[in-house]
Amino acid sequence: MTDSIDLDELDVSTDSDAEKPNRGDWFWMGEGDPDDEADAADAGDDSDESPDSSSSAGDDVTASVNSDADTGADHRAIPRVPRTNDGSPVGIPIEGGGAGGAAMGSASDQEADTDADAEPEPTGPHGSGPSEMTMALTYEAVKRLENPAAAFADAEGWTDWLGIVGDVDAHVITKFQRESVVDVDFFNGTGTGPAERLAGIDGHSMFFAERMAVVGVAGVDEYIAEDSGWEFVPLSTAAEKAGWSLADEPSDPRADGGDGSGT
Repeated sequence: MTDSIDLDELDVSTDSDAEKPNRGDWFWMGEGDPDDEADAADAGDDSDESPDSSSSAGDDVTASVNSDADTGADHRAIPRVPRTNDGSPVGIPIEGGGAGGAAMGSASDQEADTDADAEPEPTGPHGSGPSEMTMALTYEAVKRLENPAAAFADAEGWTDWLGIVGDVDAHVITKFQRESVVDVDFFNGTGTGPAERLAGIDGHSMFFAERMAVVGVAGVDEYIAEDSGWEFVPLSTAAEKAGWSLADEPSDPRADGGDGSGT
């Protein structure tokens, strides 16, 4: 009688049953070593070969075709000339030390990108560079204009940017513009002093110009130009040269209620 066999004592495991590492685990999961990937792939190929040396070459080809048909593509690498950087991370451009991917731009392209990131020079209506002239009239000055709309329309012909600044709230200036049919490019808002507003118009502002002048009332508005670094032009001088008519008594929209709101 044949001796009984303990099946638990049989070692039926083969190398082909061992779990194979996935390509790139050393990069994505931090496991293994890139130098071991080629060995692991070779070991996997050897396990698929038949140990029977008496099998013919034709049988080997047939077995390989049948295996592919049953299990699908083997995802083996397509034969090619090896690269010196095959062990480098895939997806990183070669210029950056990787095994390939999106090509990095040339040196000239990189310089162009650097130039594109640089802050552009201020531009004005006359092309590149600063505008020729920016003028700001003080609130005290515009109250003394007999016809503000005509004066501002005239100034638009020989200045690039026009503004109104003063020690008043923003709604006072907007009320004056609405009632006088005047449109300006800038004015100081509530909580921002006139000198602070003008000082903020520097080389990075679209209102920056080669000549920046404040037209104000002499003896009242000089401090705005001094604190902001602008040129001061007395209203009387500007009106005489431009042909603006001045009122005998300045009008003050704040006189109706003290805040220019008209209530």
